[in-house]
Amino acid sequence: MPDPDSYDIAVSGAGMVGAALALALAREGWRVVVAERRSAAACAASDPYQRISLVNAAAAEFLTDLGIDVISLGTPVVRMRVWDQEWPGSIQLDAEDQGLQRLGYMVENRRLEQALHGALRRSGAALHYDTQWQAGPLQDNYRLLYDGRGTRIVASLLAIAEGRESSLRDQCAPAPIWREDYRQQAITATIWTERPHAGVAYQRFLPTGPLAVLPFSDDAEGRPRASIVWSARNRLARQLLALPDAQFLCRLQESFGAQLGRFTAIGKRGHHRLSALHLSRYRGERVVVLGDSAHGVHPLAGLGVNLGFRDVAALRLVLLEAQRQRRDWGSAQVLAQYEARRRPDNLITVLTCGALNHLFSNRSTALAGLRDIGLLGSNLIPPVKAFFIRQATGL
Repeated sequence: MPDPDSYDIAVSGAGMVGAALALALAREGWRVVVAERRSAAACAASDPYQRISLVNAAAAEFLTDLGIDVISLGTPVVRMRVWDQEWPGSIQLDAEDQGLQRLGYMVENRRLEQALHGALRRSGAALHYDTQWQAGPLQDNYRLLYDGRGTRIVASLLAIAEGRESSLRDQCAPAPIWREDYRQQAITATIWTERPHAGVAYQRFLPTGPLAVLPFSDDAEGRPRASIVWSARNRLARQLLALPDAQFLCRLQESFGAQLGRFTAIGKRGHHRLSALHLSRYRGERVVVLGDSAHGVHPLAGLGVNLGFRDVAALRLVLLEAQRQRRDWGSAQVLAQYEARRRPDNLITVLTCGALNHLFSNRSTALAGLRDIGLLGSNLIPPVKAFFIRQATGL
């Protein structure tokens, strides 16, 4: 059997987070190999659901440093408005109030992923599609990996960014996982609106779950569009998904209001189950876990992918520091530094997003009054409002 190919870093998963990590390290001169279970054709195809993420200001700056033109990919967000259906309190977050040009960008996930893949190929990293690794035994200071087609590789460090249900994580870094099922579905779609969004991201809390109407690019004919993420309890979600487009738009309009005028059309609707997870340990023997493989949040705050980009930035710094100090950068001691930097922040965010979802998706009059006081306070007390903006921008 031929000797295995040797790399510094093996990254399992070429989604946004995994591809960003591979690109960040390849640009530093590391020998990087990436495995992606999907085919090249599937990754190159457009997403019929046009799923999007809020890439906050800090993440946008990080991606720009990697050579990704976030401005051309995304739609700027300059303001957020958050309010409750049943009470008058609201939060309005303005980038200008904090001396910022924008809070971030709404970016279509697939387009950002494709930009990262293109940059990754140009960086000289090895990107293998239709590939899912299985772990072999540890060999000295290396991880041995098999691809199922007879190819073997060894790497000083394996980084796992495969998503929430990662078999390689469970195999190489087994650890207790805290999970919570929110008993909600997120309905996603692109809608056409009578009036342009003007860079405002809206989020309205309903008794059955939050409804986000987010800035999106105009269509080819210049007609204004927005992207929705409607989190609804399972039974209601099933009812909404069963409705014809016209009836669904009527229900959406009733739930959201007239801020963008009339909703005139809708694209293909997607949906997925909402839950949270957090891994009790982010590392194994020459293995590190990041992104959704390590943590998953409720989408109400739009923080999921940004937490993953923070993981990437922190891991890059830890590895580069170890390399400069001539330390074994795949060792448990070095990986513990990454875990210490990222796990507390991720845990707090996961729990906070879950608590906010429970607070605002509750019909209790006492809780509604409490959250309304909080919303009013956030608008009236500048430091509190600034805190929310910092969370939204990542700065």
